[in-house]
Amino acid sequence: MTDRFSSRITKGVFMSRPTVRLGRPYTRPALETQPLPFRMRIAKSPEDIQRVCRHRGEAYARHQPDLVQRLSLCEPEADDLRDDVVLVMAESHEDGSILGSVRLTTNVNTPLRFEKEFDLPEKFKNCSLLEAGRMVTQNGPAGRMVVPGLIKAAFEISHHSGIDYSILIGRAPIDRMYHAMQFEDMFRGRKVVTSAQPGVEVTLFFMDILQADARWRAAQCPMYGFMAQTLHPDINIDHAFVQKRFKASLPLEEEASTISG
Repeated sequence: MTDRFSSRITKGVFMSRPTVRLGRPYTRPALETQPLPFRMRIAKSPEDIQRVCRHRGEAYARHQPDLVQRLSLCEPEADDLRDDVVLVMAESHEDGSILGSVRLTTNVNTPLRFEKEFDLPEKFKNCSLLEAGRMVTQNGPAGRMVVPGLIKAAFEISHHSGIDYSILIGRAPIDRMYHAMQFEDMFRGRKVVTSAQPGVEVTLFFMDILQADARWRAAQCPMYGFMAQTLHPDINIDHAFVQKRFKASLPLEEEASTISG
């Protein structure tokens, strides 16, 4: 029977479907509204996906041209076309060009690549995990706000979709940025090589979604104002679409309200 208690077996581990979380993921109220020089949305059409992948390939070509050739990153990868994956894209208000994107994958249907390639610490077992992968942005002033925008979108998607931990990789020197954003090093300084970037040593980072707000506040993280205390109408995420893709169940009280309504 398929209901909110449906589950799966992955590598011998019992997994429950994530449950939608309602409300804002922050303990501090928003104090202002800020327009952004781009709109952020889900890439849904084949044309959107192709544009995202073309821009991604161009971005990787600036720093890792050999990777573009080996992985054909200018074309959609198999993961880009899965019906349980979400691509978030940032489009310039000025000319409609792609300024950045990130691919979000969960372990609801199948283990993440990191679960297959590494023995993750015990705390991540039997948890809902999300990989924020293939994150790229435009160089220069046009892309300056895109990285924090993508991080905010991925975090709020993770919260509302019932994800426990968000995971991403960072090569040097980008890893310093993730440390500053209060992502935690899963292997405590040990570098790893993944199929996402073959031959490149990276740090595997994670963020505990339910503890993120407290962690940012305790560290007096400079990005907290952007994340929690500023509304960004240009970050326009279709959470119902995302939750359907991630098979996130409604809370019992919301299910009851929907049924009675």
